[in-house]
Amino acid sequence: MAFRVSSILRQELKLRPAHELALRSSCLQLVLSRWGLETAALMGLGGEQTANDDDRKVRAVEAITAAMYESGLDSHATKAEKNMLEKPYRSWEYQDYVYGDHWESFGVLQWILGRQHTVPAYYSNFDRAQLFQSSGIKPADPSTVEQFVGPFMSPQTQHTVGIQQVQHEVDVAEAWVWRARAQVLLGLREEIDRAKGSPPSSGDQDSPLESTLRAKHIPQSLRKMAADMPKTIPLAAKRAHSRGLVDSLEGGDFAIAVEMKGDVDAKPTNVPYANLDQQHLDAIRKIAESRFLAFAWSLDKVSDWDIDKMGELVSINPISSVWTPNDI
Repeated sequence: MAFRVSSILRQELKLRPAHELALRSSCLQLVLSRWGLETAALMGLGGEQTANDDDRKVRAVEAITAAMYESGLDSHATKAEKNMLEKPYRSWEYQDYVYGDHWESFGVLQWILGRQHTVPAYYSNFDRAQLFQSSGIKPADPSTVEQFVGPFMSPQTQHTVGIQQVQHEVDVAEAWVWRARAQVLLGLREEIDRAKGSPPSSGDQDSPLESTLRAKHIPQSLRKMAADMPKTIPLAAKRAHSRGLVDSLEGGDFAIAVEMKGDVDAKPTNVPYANLDQQHLDAIRKIAESRFLAFAWSLDKVSDWDIDKMGELVSINPISSVWTPNDI
């Protein structure tokens, strides 16, 4: 019986073929290249622009779009990705800019493909310049896409990272996703409690609470735990630390290493997760969600590349790594 229970709670993970990950990574890199051009234009990062500058960037945008089709990536890009690349320069909308959250997904795929040595702490980002260089892809040159993907196309190609390494990183990702979701529920627990027993919203219009929970990808099954979060978070933190999923604890919570501004020589200071301001809470939640999506897709736990699907996935393991028994 113990063996049977163990096999249910810890099923062996199986990655998609390497070429599928390489193709998905290439799609991400092209769209993130376009994201960089659009974000720079939106924020005025290029300084004073001339007509020649604008023409040059329009040509760069057109070249990236052409590279998608010439390399055959259009068969592997999502509908949303193709729509973003096909839009004229400086015509992106809010939901297009949100695609920048996928930098962390891109990093995870590159790690699985052996192009990144480590997955950074969940309060740090992958180095974007290093990520961009790691594939060798030049977004406007379709031949570089083929050079990157080609070595992974053989059915005999093995993943560089072992499945035990993947299992550990999945467990870490699950712990940080759980903590991010717990923080959302912690902040909304009074509203969730008031909403109990209330009739559902009429028509297709979500309530403000439901819209927030949906936007932050909180599964329905976790919402009933909101009232217990003040007690549950310290317990989860202790379990995550004992399993090696977080490096340290602070104040009974996941520890976040924070660098003090204005003191370049000072060592980072650990602060409890719950003590972060909303901007940093959102940033860490997005890191966790983006990496979680990449692992879930790479392990075929979700079929579509869609961050909004994360609200339907509680964990990649049968039980979240935070709550899996220690001897499994």
